[in-house]
Amino acid sequence: MSIDVSDQPQTTPQEERRANPAARFFGEIRAGLREIRWIIVLLYAIAGGLLMPLSLTAGGIAGFLAGIVPVGVGLLLARNVPGHYALHGFLTGTLASVVAAGMLWYFIFQTQFGVSGAGMVEPGTPPWDAWLVLSGFFGFSLIVFCTFGASTAGRIEERNRALRDEIKQRGGALERPSAIREPDDIRGLSLPQLGYYVNNLFKKQGFTFKDYRFLHKDKYLDIWLEYKDEPWHLRLSVADKVAPGAIESLLQEMKREGCTKGVVITSTEFTPAAIKAAKDRPVALIDGAMLYQIAEK
Repeated sequence: MSIDVSDQPQTTPQEERRANPAARFFGEIRAGLREIRWIIVLLYAIAGGLLMPLSLTAGGIAGFLAGIVPVGVGLLLARNVPGHYALHGFLTGTLASVVAAGMLWYFIFQTQFGVSGAGMVEPGTPPWDAWLVLSGFFGFSLIVFCTFGASTAGRIEERNRALRDEIKQRGGALERPSAIREPDDIRGLSLPQLGYYVNNLFKKQGFTFKDYRFLHKDKYLDIWLEYKDEPWHLRLSVADKVAPGAIESLLQEMKREGCTKGVVITSTEFTPAAIKAAKDRPVALIDGAMLYQIAEK
């Protein structure tokens, strides 16, 4: 009797790794090793490996600095590598511990200071025992804290990179304005400042912020909000006088989005033609004076 295996599903290497945690772990390690920035790892390993024994054996404030050397190396390392932060930190700490052990050996066996200058062992400790104890301490500190520092800083750096990319896609960042005490203060706001001010003002009125984007080389700033599950599209301008073009383009955008609530806001004022263009249409106009009145209520 024969067995037909022609219709049995074939598993891909990716599916096998997902089903096998050990294979997935080693697969990630291999992928990480291919992306290691070895020059950066070696530079930080040499720096950390030299600073640890030098700072501890010097005593005083230098001894205190030794406590932050491993973490500091990890933090700085994460800013200079693209990913696999924990692996970069582990390799840096491992190589740094080798450098530190060699530096300590030279210090104890090849200089006049010997064990008495080590600063962390009891006087009279045999040189080899002192070297083993201190090398073990250096190795543990460098490996553990370099890995921890790089991993922690790497996650923060990834969030910062994502935030920078998001701001770049939006065309810029909103900026907190100075105190608004009178209507003329609104007139002097830049477009990013006006966006920050309007966004906060609408959120105080119960709106929920969704997104924003600078348009046409900072000519307009669009903000998308939501109120009672209904989308609102705001278009901001700081032009001397807002023309009908801002209203017409916003209406086109609203039609494309299926949005029925639009607001054009300016820190200055609207032309008579713009006011006429918004009449009997689903777009409200708010100039600088009215915006100040809304804020003061």
